[in-house]
Amino acid sequence: MKKINVDHLPYINPERFFYFISQFPYSFYMEVNWNKNQNYTVCGFSPFLIFKSKKKEIEIIEKEKLKKIKGEPIHEFQKIFDNFKINSDYFFSPGGIGYLSYDLIWHIEELPDISKDDLNLPDIFVCFYETILIFDNKNKKVFLLSSNLKNDRDFSKKILQIKKFLKINIEKSQNFKEKDLKFKLEKLSSNMNIESYISSIEKIKNYIKEGDVYQINFSHRFEIKGNFKPYPLFLKLKKTNPAPYSAYFNFNEFILISNSPELFLKKKGKSIITKPMKGTRKVTDNPYLNKKIGKELLESEKDRAELIMIVDLERNDFGKICEYGTVKVKKLINLERYKTIFQTTSTIEGKLKNGINFEKIIRAVFPGGSITGAPKKRAIEIIEELEPTKRSFYTGCFGYFGFNRNLQLNILIRTLLLKNGILYYPVGGGIVWDSIPEKEYEETIIKARNIFLTLGIKENEIRSIVI
Repeated sequence: MKKINVDHLPYINPERFFYFISQFPYSFYMEVNWNKNQNYTVCGFSPFLIFKSKKKEIEIIEKEKLKKIKGEPIHEFQKIFDNFKINSDYFFSPGGIGYLSYDLIWHIEELPDISKDDLNLPDIFVCFYETILIFDNKNKKVFLLSSNLKNDRDFSKKILQIKKFLKINIEKSQNFKEKDLKFKLEKLSSNMNIESYISSIEKIKNYIKEGDVYQINFSHRFEIKGNFKPYPLFLKLKKTNPAPYSAYFNFNEFILISNSPELFLKKKGKSIITKPMKGTRKVTDNPYLNKKIGKELLESEKDRAELIMIVDLERNDFGKICEYGTVKVKKLINLERYKTIFQTTSTIEGKLKNGINFEKIIRAVFPGGSITGAPKKRAIEIIEELEPTKRSFYTGCFGYFGFNRNLQLNILIRTLLLKNGILYYPVGGGIVWDSIPEKEYEETIIKARNIFLTLGIKENEIRSIVI
């Protein structure tokens, strides 16, 4: 088991600092706001190992050497993970940062394969780092965490080089000024027009009537062609609508910009929690009206029923990996307000059984129930039937896989993919028996509103989207 080294660096605003790092392949920026008293940013670059998988084709890149193997990707990922272990009292340590695609579910369940995989992204894409930067934004401190995982004789020299590099970029970032951005937009479209979306919801309601499912999380995907500067776009989104689990990752061939408000999993030691989110209302400029809207969301029978169904699903999933009697609903219905929307959430926690590793956790709970429906497997089958394209990154998860065995993953909602000059932005909502199709479509517009406003798109332009 390796030790962790901690070096203290001068504090600098992490947004300014990362401006000079964001163009590096495999650089990442991740916000971690567990509660009002904790506010951290985690950054890194230059991984020592990269793990990518597509179906059963796996690529492992180490020291610029590519190794290709075939196998079960979740199991092969766990085998890589098992090679490294760090003893640390910190929640964070060096480890893996990256995402698990929603499409990884095809390695967990037997499912029909109908929709088109037009994005062709890896199912798992995780980079492993020996060094990471922790910005303690409350106490104005910066920590460089490192561990000599590969027993490199020149490791101390590498750390000195990194510290020198960081010092140069910290000095550069003192002069950073955020510019007012204007984006050049060429075309706005969706993978599903309004009529198709409403027709699909009617089919879902029929499945509910027949007893196949209780609810489905159904989505469509906006696509925006244009000229974009990804990191400044990320900063602008953070400014207009701060989210507790936002993240930016330069995967070299594409970039993920996540403004996620939803925690999928947090594991510390044997403790594990999930925080499903359901129900959405638009925040207004009127404080009195906002109070009324928040109260209405809390008292909505439809939204309450949606959330409680997902709570039951998540409790059942946790029961597969947690000690008997430890799975508890800490908060059943909690109202959360963000800059543009209200949401309701629940918090479920449990204590893991002995011998539960990352692979067993993912096989038990992935993907999150809040973005599939209940029962989960049948909901996924219906999603595959009715959504025209594979979800890929959307409603998968992004986050941190620590070599100290801690884990934190968001749900990839409110997330943009930038690939080949196109921004992809999927949006969905929960469908139940009393859902009104037109209102469900409107909910997706409310959720997408912040993105559209940031890009300079007017709300009434959305109505003209056709395929």
